[in-house]
Amino acid sequence: MPLTARQVWRDFVVDGVPSSGNHKPSKPDIRNWGTNLEGFLTSVGSNAGTVKLTRALLYADLAHPADTMAWVVQDTTIDYNGIYQKIGASGVGSWTRVADLPFSFIVATDAGAGTPNAITATSDMPVSESALIVFTVFEANTASPVTVSFNGSSPLTIKTNSGNDIAAAGLSAGMQVFGRVIGATFRLITDQVNAAIVAAAEAAATAAQGYRDSALSYRDQAQAYAETALEATLSRGYLFGGEISNNATDLTNDLDIAAGVAATDDAAPGMMTWSAVTRQIDVAYGTGNGGRFDSAVADGTWHIFACTNGTLVAIGMSQSLNPTSAPNYPAGYTKYRRLGSRVRISGAWRRVVQRGDRHMLLDPLPQTGNPIATTTSAALLALSGIPTGIEVDALFEATYTSATVSAGALISSPIVNDAAPGAGNAGTNVGHIQVASQYTAGSIRIRTNTSGQVRHRAGATGSFYIAVHGWFDDRGANVFKDGPSTGSAATGGEVRSSQYNTLQDAITAAAGKKLVIEAGSYVTTGLTGVSNIEITTSGPVTISTTTNAPILDMTNCVNWSIRGHLRLVGNGPTYTGHPGTITDAGQKGIKISNCDRYVIDGKIEFANIAGSGLFVEASAGSWQHKGIIKGIQASSCYHGIRYTNSGEYDQVSGFQIDNCIFAVRVESGNIMFSNGKMNFNSVCVSLATGSNSAHGEFNNCQMNHSEYAVSISDTSLGEVFTGCIALGNQAGAGHGKIQIINSQGIQWNGGQIGGDITLDATSKMAVMNSYIRTDLSSAPAITSGGVFIAKNNIQSSDGQLWASNT
Repeated sequence: MPLTARQVWRDFVVDGVPSSGNHKPSKPDIRNWGTNLEGFLTSVGSNAGTVKLTRALLYADLAHPADTMAWVVQDTTIDYNGIYQKIGASGVGSWTRVADLPFSFIVATDAGAGTPNAITATSDMPVSESALIVFTVFEANTASPVTVSFNGSSPLTIKTNSGNDIAAAGLSAGMQVFGRVIGATFRLITDQVNAAIVAAAEAAATAAQGYRDSALSYRDQAQAYAETALEATLSRGYLFGGEISNNATDLTNDLDIAAGVAATDDAAPGMMTWSAVTRQIDVAYGTGNGGRFDSAVADGTWHIFACTNGTLVAIGMSQSLNPTSAPNYPAGYTKYRRLGSRVRISGAWRRVVQRGDRHMLLDPLPQTGNPIATTTSAALLALSGIPTGIEVDALFEATYTSATVSAGALISSPIVNDAAPGAGNAGTNVGHIQVASQYTAGSIRIRTNTSGQVRHRAGATGSFYIAVHGWFDDRGANVFKDGPSTGSAATGGEVRSSQYNTLQDAITAAAGKKLVIEAGSYVTTGLTGVSNIEITTSGPVTISTTTNAPILDMTNCVNWSIRGHLRLVGNGPTYTGHPGTITDAGQKGIKISNCDRYVIDGKIEFANIAGSGLFVEASAGSWQHKGIIKGIQASSCYHGIRYTNSGEYDQVSGFQIDNCIFAVRVESGNIMFSNGKMNFNSVCVSLATGSNSAHGEFNNCQMNHSEYAVSISDTSLGEVFTGCIALGNQAGAGHGKIQIINSQGIQWNGGQIGGDITLDATSKMAVMNSYIRTDLSSAPAITSGGVFIAKNNIQSSDGQLWASNT
C-alpha cells in the first residue's frame, strides 16, 4: 500500500522531529500515491455511488447494482449517518452500513444541556475514534473529574494529553476543546494549563494581535482536516457548477442554469444538488419553466437562487437578497443559496459569459453620461450593468483627458477611505497626461459598494470615458475557500463576527470600524456596545438571551449605527391579549443611555422581551440625543419602545408594534414619532409623568384594535397628535379609548377617532379637523372641571359637523 499524502510530503525526515532535517519528497513515492488515487477515482466512476440526506431516503432507493457505495450525511438519528454498501442486484436487495463517514474533523456543540462537570454535546456526524473533535465549553467546571457524552452515548472521562483528570476550573466558559475518543476517555491534544496564566497570555496577545494569529492557525488546522474528506463535507459556502448563461431561444427573458451542488447559506448548511434548468423571468415560478419569485418583471438587478425544503430543490430569481420575502417563493423552501446575479436593462437580460467567479459582458457597456466630468474632489459613480445589493469587483476600461499635462486620475472603492491621487499620495490608476487635452487609459478592477458605485477623483479637472466589461462575484464561495467572507481578510476597516469566538469579542474589536454579524442564530447573556462602530448583518440574524440583562447595551456610546436584519429575542412569554401576560422584569432589547449621534435603520425586531424592546434614557449633551431610529418592529414585549429619564430629541419613524402591553411608553419630552402602526396592544401610546415629560408629537400614526389607543396621565406640558388614527378594540366595548388624567395641552388635529374619550376634572384637551367614527364611539365623558374643546370635526353618521363640537 502506498504512503499517505501526509507521509509523502512530511516536513521532516522523521515525522514531527525538526532536528532530523527537512524532508525532500521522493518522486517514486509521489507516483505511487498518485497512481493509487487515480485507481480509486476510476473504480468510483465505474460504479458511481450516491449521497442521501437520510437513511430512509437511501433505503427507498434500490435502483443500484450490487456493491454500489452510498453515503448518508444528514439523518437526525446520528448513528444512521455513514457509508453503506448495496447488497443484491438493481431494484432488489438492501443496503448495509459498512463504515463511518471519513471525517477527520467533527464540530460538536455544548449548549449547556448537561452540567459543568458532566458535559452533554451533540454533533451532526457520529463520533468515532478516528476523528478529531472540537467543541466550545458552555460553562466552567467546578469539580474533578469531568465527563463528556456525545449524542447521548456513554459518558467519557476527559483526560489531558498526559492522562490526568481536569482540575476544578480547568475548563472555562468559551474555551475551545480539541481531542479524540480513546476507549472510555476523551483525550485532549494538549495538557491542561493554568487559567491565570492563560488570561495573562491572552491579554498580552490581544495587545500584539497575537490572539488573531493563534485563531488563524487553528482555522488553518481545521481546514486541513476538513480537506481530507472534501467530497462529502457539508461546508458553508461550498459551490460547484450552477453557472448562469443567456438562453439562445429567448435572450430577452430566459436564463440557463447549469447543474450544480451547493451548500445553503446559513449557520447550519445543508447540501443541494440540481440538474440543468431553464428559467423564465416573464413567467411566475410554479408554472412550467417560470422562475420569477417576485410579483412583476422590472429592470434592475435580479439574484438567482437555489432553494430547498430539505428534499427538493427549486431554482428561481428575485430582486431581493432574501427570496423568502417574494410572493411566488415556494412555501416550505426555507434554505437557499444565491448562485449569481444578472442585470435587466431596457426590458431584456444583459448578455453575460460566466467562467466561475468571472462574469464578462458579451458586449462592453459604455456608461451613460460619457464624458463623465471629474474634479479634484471625490465623487461617486453608479456603474450600469453591474449587480447591486452585493459587493463585486467591477471590471472596466477607463479613459481620462485633461488640459493639465501632469494630471492623473484615481478610481477607488467607496468601501475604503478617499485619498488624493498623485505620486506622493495614493497614486493613480489612469495614467498621467503627457500632451494637453490628450488622453490616458487603464484597465481597472475596483470593488463596488452594494449600490454598484465606485469613486473617482483626478489631479485636475477633466473627463472620464468608462466602458464596463464585467465583474467578479464569488457568490458566497469565499466562506468555503477561506476568503474574506470568513473574516480572515476583511476589506478596509471591516470586522466579521466569524473572526472571533464570541459576539462580544467581535464588538470590542470593531471599535472605530464596521462590524458584520454573519447570518445565523446566537445566544448571549448580554452584549456591551462601543463608540464609533457601525453594526450591520450579512443576512437574517437572531440573538436570544438567557438573562434579564440588556441583549445589546449601548450605554455611554456615541457616534454609532445599527443596520441590517436583526432579531432580538428575550425570555418573556407570548402576549395573549388585554391585559396581557407579560410583566416588566427589566429586560431590554437595545438599551440606549447617555448616548449621542446614533442611527438605527433596518429591520430591527424585538420579540418576547420581559421589559422594553427599545429602551432610551439619559441623553448626552443637554438632553439632546440626536438619534434617528427607523424600522423598529416589536411583538410580545412589555414595552415595544420606552423613553424615560430625560431621553429626548430623537426622531422615531416607520415603526410597527403589535401584541405588547405598551406599544410606546413615553416619560420624557421632545420626541417625534411618525408613520407608526400599533395594533392589538393593551395600550398603544402611554404618556406619563417623568423628568421633563411630554411636549412631543405623534404624526401619521395608527392605533387600532387595542384597549387604549391613548392613555395620558400627569403631564403638564402637552402633546400633539397630527393626522393619527385611533380605532377599534380587542377587548369589547370602549373601542380603543382615549383616556386623559390630570394632563393639559393635549391636541388632536386631523386624522380619525373611533374610541371613547374621557377627561378627568384636571385635564384639558382639544380635538380639531378630525373624522369621528360615531358608530364606534360615544360622546366624550368630561368630569366637571375638565376642559374639552372640539372644532370643525365631521361625524361619520351623516357627514355633518360632530354633535360634540364646541
